[in-house]
Amino acid sequence: MSLGLARTSLLNGAAVATRLVTGLALNKVLAVYIGPAGFGVIGQFQSLVAMLGALAGGAFGNGVTKLTAERSADPARQLAVWRTAATFGLMGSVAAAAVLLLFSGPLAGWLLNDASLASVMAWLALALVGIALNGLVLAALAGLKAVGAFVAASIAGSLLSVVLAVTLVVQAGLYGALVAVAVGQAAASVASIVAFRHVWKGRWSALLGPIDRPAARALGGFALMAAASAVVLPLGHIAIREGLVRLGGAELAGLWQAMFRLSDTHLLLLTTTLSLHFLPHFAEIGDGTLLRAAVAKGYRFVLPLVCATALAIWLLREPLVKLLFTREFLPLTDALAWQLLGDVLKIGSWVPAFTMISHARTRLYIASEVVFTLVQTATCLAFAARFGLTGAAIGYAITYALYWVFVHYQLGRLTTRLRPPPMLTNGHAGP
Repeated sequence: MSLGLARTSLLNGAAVATRLVTGLALNKVLAVYIGPAGFGVIGQFQSLVAMLGALAGGAFGNGVTKLTAERSADPARQLAVWRTAATFGLMGSVAAAAVLLLFSGPLAGWLLNDASLASVMAWLALALVGIALNGLVLAALAGLKAVGAFVAASIAGSLLSVVLAVTLVVQAGLYGALVAVAVGQAAASVASIVAFRHVWKGRWSALLGPIDRPAARALGGFALMAAASAVVLPLGHIAIREGLVRLGGAELAGLWQAMFRLSDTHLLLLTTTLSLHFLPHFAEIGDGTLLRAAVAKGYRFVLPLVCATALAIWLLREPLVKLLFTREFLPLTDALAWQLLGDVLKIGSWVPAFTMISHARTRLYIASEVVFTLVQTATCLAFAARFGLTGAAIGYAITYALYWVFVHYQLGRLTTRLRPPPMLTNGHAGP
């Protein structure tokens, strides 16, 4: 595992370096052209894209990764998984696009506070098939453990997305930024498809056809778990932003969103590694002792890295904020210590949480997502009412501290139930 993890991390490092550079450029352009208030609007729309992307087929991603890894010795069964996921993705995309087109005006008025931005919803409707396809293709590459192809697709997709985004923002300001959010992942799907084609040599027509019922049943649990994350958490973030607008105006919500963009950027390597390496690895382990050992190795790998990056960001917080954004965003540095603590707790909790996903503990995972999203929303707004932006960061840290305790307890329950197969001696089960 160590060599594979090191190779995965090195290759991911190249992808992360690309995303960091492109992200820096994009953050700077957004900060200059739309300011803190615009960041809040962008955040609301990103939450909508995340929700609809999951409902349109992206929710099958973790299931595709796990089942592809499990069926590595049976290409026909792998193909059945991909075909089933692609069919569901197409159906979900068309359904979600229809809803967007029918309710574009009210959605723009509610979410973006401007009904005149309804045409942005039409752009998103057109992009949904590409968004779903991009997620499914990357998930298949992860399940195949085609790390090089996965990373190449990620790098190329990042470059395509950022060039498109910068062009649109410079030309059309906030409207251009919203269109870029809507179509960015669809544009990135071009790179993902090319990378997948280099790995898989089958006929594209083989991906079209009837749904495989066993694959559909296997994917269903993962889809429910991912949909819970992709719907419940964005709704919580929407509620937090709306609450912050009421407490301190659009600028406060925008500063919170910028702080989260900073968190997402520095956690990118670790979250990608968790999805690309740990999810399929945990899925292959059916022994409780071995699973505990794998989680411990995960801790030893991710915790030193996230602590080091968090400390570096805190020490360089003011010049870093000026570089990534503008001086208008400097107030977020007052809350950054609590936000970075929350990032450390978040990554630490995700290691055992991935065992719930990999072993399809659907009901428990969904319940925990709902409960802890409510906890995060309540604590962020409650503390923000007293301490402003710092309070919102405190709520974030408290939430992930509680979540880590919860998932570690659930890991203990899972590993207790996972028993190693009995030893065979002279054809008989051992003691």
